[in-house]
Amino acid sequence: MDRCGRPGESSSEEDLELYLTKLCSDVTLYSPKEGFFNHYMEQIDAQVSQDFLDKFGQLKSDEDRLLKTWGVKPIHTLKVQSFYRQKSREVSECRREEGNKAFQEKKNGQALVLYSQAVVRAPHDEGKSLALALANRSAVLYHMDEYHLCLTDIDLAIQAGYPPNLMYKVLDRRGQCQLQLGQYNSALLAFTAAAHALATSGLDKKKLESWKKDLSIKIHSCQGKTDAGDPAPSKTTSAILFQGSSKVLPNASSALTLNTSKDEGRYLVARGPIPAGQVLIAERPYSAVLMDDKCGSHCIHCYHRLVAPVPCPWCSGVAFCSPRCRDLALATYHRWECKFLDLLKGSGVSLNCYLALRVITQHGLPYFKKLQHRLNQPAIMPSASCRQNPNDYLSFYHLVALEESRSPRDFFQRSLLATFLLKVLQRANFFGKWDDEGPPDKALTEDEVLVGRLILRHLQLIQFNAHELSGMAFASGKINFKKTKSVFLGLAVYPTISYCNHSCFPAVTRYFEGDKMVIVSLRPLQAGDVVAENYGPIFTHHPRQERQRKLLSRYWFRCNCEACRGDWPVYNNMVNKRVIQCHTCKSPLPQPAHNQSHVTCKECGNSTNIVQADKTLHQANKLYVAACQHMDEGHREEAISSFTSFVDIVSGLVVPPFRELHLSMQALRLLIASRGTIHTPGIPAPDASSTKQ
Repeated sequence: MDRCGRPGESSSEEDLELYLTKLCSDVTLYSPKEGFFNHYMEQIDAQVSQDFLDKFGQLKSDEDRLLKTWGVKPIHTLKVQSFYRQKSREVSECRREEGNKAFQEKKNGQALVLYSQAVVRAPHDEGKSLALALANRSAVLYHMDEYHLCLTDIDLAIQAGYPPNLMYKVLDRRGQCQLQLGQYNSALLAFTAAAHALATSGLDKKKLESWKKDLSIKIHSCQGKTDAGDPAPSKTTSAILFQGSSKVLPNASSALTLNTSKDEGRYLVARGPIPAGQVLIAERPYSAVLMDDKCGSHCIHCYHRLVAPVPCPWCSGVAFCSPRCRDLALATYHRWECKFLDLLKGSGVSLNCYLALRVITQHGLPYFKKLQHRLNQPAIMPSASCRQNPNDYLSFYHLVALEESRSPRDFFQRSLLATFLLKVLQRANFFGKWDDEGPPDKALTEDEVLVGRLILRHLQLIQFNAHELSGMAFASGKINFKKTKSVFLGLAVYPTISYCNHSCFPAVTRYFEGDKMVIVSLRPLQAGDVVAENYGPIFTHHPRQERQRKLLSRYWFRCNCEACRGDWPVYNNMVNKRVIQCHTCKSPLPQPAHNQSHVTCKECGNSTNIVQADKTLHQANKLYVAACQHMDEGHREEAISSFTSFVDIVSGLVVPPFRELHLSMQALRLLIASRGTIHTPGIPAPDASSTKQ
């Protein structure tokens, strides 16, 4: 190893694995290249001795680690203060004028983006910039047939103090939207209110009479009409759990059960036969965070793509898809995080750290003080007598953290990050009014110690239990299931799904409905089979040594799945030769002699009719051909049905690896992913956090 810890040419495989493990562990905390936290960490490392780290490694609790770190004087040289994208009336008005020009030139998409930037940058307590930007955006939304969004903007504009002399305009536009939606009674009220608002309009006589005449015609057109019914709901594939919900794990199918062992920990297995294509888990996250570079294009609360962003009243760095999402965020996490978002971004801390903080801010201090007495209770295995509550903090708190395998240096780094995040909460007044004039290293209160040690716990368990939150997009913008890409949106923790262990030959795949993850069986399972997902490296794409290194360095275990035990080849090296399995014990059968119809299994002694197996496989191949054709023609559900039937049949007859089987499973991954949230170009993203000034 060199002085920087990098393995040299003569280093052993063990040295390389240790280096990769340290590298991956560091990346789960902060960027090694961007932000100030990396440099801060180096400075602190240079000031603590090996003796200090050795003693630090002997500490037994997260509370002791937090307090020991807080007592290291140099850590308090880091200045923590609010830093965020503030409002600007000047920028807002400039964007609104640019939007007006684009709207006049009938460039509606460009106008929408500019008006949205005007909305996000407008101060909420200074002048009419916000109200005017919202009203102008409502006009372009009306012309783009986005009537519901237009109505929302009109309501927000009025709430923001839209000028009384212009009120008749937005009330008239409200009525026109409601006419288009078949809401005649509401439209009648809107047009009537617009007619009354003309009294304060200040219009000259000619324009006033023209408006009165126009509104009178509209009022008459609404009278005596019955409102249209609600539009038919859009056709979506509902995530209905196979065989209903489990009585023990409410977000999982009753076809699953939870096992535990010393080597495997807690893990899900099948209770009985499960065909391919069945929904096994459907779960909303316990906590989730949006990637920083998606905060301008997606709602930070529900993660849907923004069309007409609803602004935060305090900062310009995030936006919401609706007033409902805004209000939920402001009532919980965003009230604490808002004015420190750019500080966190500038620090270079990882998304894991944002998530560790979010678990705290989404609940608030009283919540954690109330459950404090439960934290020392041992983890209880969910059972018929103790049903899992995935929304309970302890379902998150007791996820595996591998603290027994951590080095003193790893604990110290995570403790440093915990103190940094704790300082952010102090200055956000999370614990009460913060005294800026007081010493930064003053003794921690009981509440601060509680929250600090919980953050430290979060930083450990999120490392192994966080899932990527994503959607799917067609690479060309057109429906082509063979050319899709995953759209990485953020990071989340799903307590039930965290019970799925890894396999390089996974049993399940996933898709997302917003932030809800849906787990679907990818191949048939029998009673006792492990319901394994894939943590990244899959055997068809990565050779065994590469997979082993990635898993050992990132998740701290050496995979022993059947693909690793058998050192299965990747696609390109896979020979399309099928080996029939014993119909009783599933062991591979020897090659039959010429004209031999039955083969005896060397493992169990039972005989299998291989002629019948060949006939069944020949028939199954027709399903494979049909599935590929459905996929090429864009018929998703028909393709899924044919592929799952093929996989079910072939899995019961052929010993893997078998090229056509794995190609079918890969096709199923792509098709099932498209059942979820699809990200299409459509209306240009407003980019609420645009840096353009």
